[in-house]
Amino acid sequence: MTDDDVKYRNRVELDTHTKDEHGPVASIHFSPSKGEQERTTQLAKIAADILRKAGARDIHRNALSDNFYIHPKSTMQMGKVIDDACEAYQVNRLFIADNSVHAASIGGMNPTLTTQAIATRTAKLLVEKYF
Repeated sequence: MTDDDVKYRNRVELDTHTKDEHGPVASIHFSPSKGEQERTTQLAKIAADILRKAGARDIHRNALSDNFYIHPKSTMQMGKVIDDACEAYQVNRLFIADNSVHAASIGGMNPTLTTQAIATRTAKLLVEKYF
C-alpha cells in the first residue's frame, strides 16, 4: 500500500448539487499523478523483496481498482503497545488515539466514528490522570 501524491485535484468536497436528508453529499475527486503507477510498482517490488528476505515463500499482489480506499490501523494496538487509556507502556505521557490503536485489522471500512470516540475518551482519561 502506498500513499498518493498530495495534489489539490485529489480532494473531498461537498457536492452542492447532490443532497440527502443531511444536506450536501461528499464528492471524491482523484486522478493519479504522472508516474504514480510506476512508483507503486517499484514500491511493490521492494516490499516483495523484503518479504522474501524475511522468509516468505508465496507473495500475492492484489490488482486493485483506482477507486479502492483503505484505512490502515492496528500498528499500535491497545493492550500490546498502549494500555487501556491509550498511554504507551514504554513512554510515559505518550498517548496514541488514532486508527493505529484498533485491536486487529490492517484496514477496512471507514473507522472515523470509532476513532473519534477513542480520541475523545483518551482526552478525558489524560485530563483525569495528569491535570
